[in-house]
Amino acid sequence: MPAPHRRPLLALGAALCPALALLVAAPTAHAAAAPFPAQYAAPYLQVDDNTVKDMAADQQASGVNHYTLAFLTSQSGCTLNWEDGGDPVGAHTTEINALRASGGDVAISFGGAGSEELAQTCTSVSDLTAAYQNVVDTYGATRLDFDIEGGALGDSAANQRRDQALAALQQQNPDVQISWTVAVGPDGLPSDVTGMLSGAQSAGVKTTLVNIMTMDFGDGENALDDAESGANAAVGQLGSLYGGSTADNWARMGLTPIAGQNDDDENFSQSDAATLEAFAADKGVQELSFWEVDQYDKPTGYAYSKIFNKI
Repeated sequence: MPAPHRRPLLALGAALCPALALLVAAPTAHAAAAPFPAQYAAPYLQVDDNTVKDMAADQQASGVNHYTLAFLTSQSGCTLNWEDGGDPVGAHTTEINALRASGGDVAISFGGAGSEELAQTCTSVSDLTAAYQNVVDTYGATRLDFDIEGGALGDSAANQRRDQALAALQQQNPDVQISWTVAVGPDGLPSDVTGMLSGAQSAGVKTTLVNIMTMDFGDGENALDDAESGANAAVGQLGSLYGGSTADNWARMGLTPIAGQNDDDENFSQSDAATLEAFAADKGVQELSFWEVDQYDKPTGYAYSKIFNKI
């Protein structure tokens, strides 16, 4: 996922006072989460005070009920914060509960491009499990997403710790679903991605969704053609990893382009979005997402949200 636009960190008090961080992170009452639908749109929302406060208005304007909140990253050691605003775990519960009360829900995404991924800085499996459990308890979360890319993808020790922690987390919380957000090329998933997914599977992590980032394929390439090509290749790779029918593995897949101008010379247009939505609906793809609501989609009048929400 593209590296987020960064704003000044606001969690200095928590960083200087661990007791304050623990107080803020104490579990709070939360609205009950309904299961995610079989097919749904869940665009990324880059989290800070302003964007989350707009989430109810985003929902009302676009009709989208589900959002992927990005990103929880390592502040230091085993302490997480929201990357863009520096807010601690426990922030934004009011807005998340309000979304649930209106029939929606969120997936909480860890990692992202250029981030400090928690499994790299939290070197105890038991402490890592506890950090994930705190997120589940604090937000009432039932869907955790792990956007693993860059240096984190090749960190085998961190991958092993994460896998062990997530397997333990799911043993303690059978309702918690795990998704992975990973790179893809026109010819499918790279070997380092399939290796990471295979390691998680071997460790006992139950994967609900593999969300492929259908973006940034290369200067001047056709973003739509490459997205469909990458998805068609990846579905067979998911079959090799997880077994089941082709339909089962389309239903295990998510597709996530960038709404509009990519980081290279590609442009994923609204017409492309309509074609990809029809493709996803026909194949039985579980999730359609995109990067990102506040900076990319809101200026279009939520065009991408409305198109993908047709699924």
